[in-house]
Amino acid sequence: MRTAFLLLFNLACLRGAYSGGGRSRFTSIISFGDSYADTGNLVMWPEPFFPGPLPFENLPYGQTFFGHPTGRVTDGRLVLDFIAEALGLPFVPPYLAKGSNFSAGVNFAVAGAPALTLTYLQGQNLTVNPPINSSLHDQLEWFQKLKPSLCKGQGADCFGSSLFIMGEFGSNDYRNILMSNRTVEQALVYVPLIVDSISRGVERLIQQGAKYIVVADVFPTGCIPPILTMLASPNKVKYDRHGCLKSGNRLGRYQNSLLRQWIKLLRHEYPHTKIITAEYYRPVLAFLDMPGHFGLNSSTTLLACCGAGGPPYNYDFNAGCGLPSVKACADPSRALQWDGFHLTESAYRAVADGWLHGTYADPPIMHVARP
Repeated sequence: MRTAFLLLFNLACLRGAYSGGGRSRFTSIISFGDSYADTGNLVMWPEPFFPGPLPFENLPYGQTFFGHPTGRVTDGRLVLDFIAEALGLPFVPPYLAKGSNFSAGVNFAVAGAPALTLTYLQGQNLTVNPPINSSLHDQLEWFQKLKPSLCKGQGADCFGSSLFIMGEFGSNDYRNILMSNRTVEQALVYVPLIVDSISRGVERLIQQGAKYIVVADVFPTGCIPPILTMLASPNKVKYDRHGCLKSGNRLGRYQNSLLRQWIKLLRHEYPHTKIITAEYYRPVLAFLDMPGHFGLNSSTTLLACCGAGGPPYNYDFNAGCGLPSVKACADPSRALQWDGFHLTESAYRAVADGWLHGTYADPPIMHVARP
């Protein structure tokens, strides 16, 4: 506990301690993922899937930093944005922003993207939302198509100065499974398939020339307001000391354990590629453990800042953030949960600190970035 306290204290002290603009070996970022990394792909998705604006195309999304919605599913910046700033690079443009300059990077992440394909999930009689081809496999296909233009005139070592980020994958698979009236026990069956998809994706990037890859784990599913609301139980034994559902967190622990094993094997097989492990799971639990050390309000850590219904979770499936009647809390910088499924900019900043400087990354991104 003493060691854990010191680590958390060091991370808290590092908040905002970026070296943006300094020398770095990285000249571009290539990102994959879901809503934890999407900088605008879903809102640019062509009709007819989304004939009208999505809720997160409205304020208060984007209010904290940009002052307007940007397609990011939070109140401001994401972990990816803080990493780009720290490396002295521009925010990574979404792949679907046609005409964008991708010389300093491109982001394939899509909000709602699962690790497993739409065809497979629907073949399991699961309801997939949104029902579009945005899975990890699809994102890798987009990368493959774009690769010739990314590597034009750069030779065999095209990606030697690129930082690849394999963002969080798996939570949307579990969301689709649980919201299709499956149990957590039934969802656990899919974990090895999800981890296999992620590990194969990492290997595919290596074979395409990636030399530096960040691989993120999955956050604790049992700690988010929608799952806490949907699976609420009067039995206190089902909750841990943080107030999270133990059953929901089994998914994250199982996936992260298997993923660590796969990364160990990949590091052995590809010793000339630097694979950085990065965590969402432990930092979220740290925020719940010691909210005051991260500037968070200890009484609202499990409440959606932008939601409806009041305590204990302020989440209503029929009144989501972005709808006219739903307002954000007075001070999002002191909140952990933004809209139920996603964290606030303040929380993402703290996660990014851990990835950049080492508390929640092995090795730290900034250590690798030194030329």
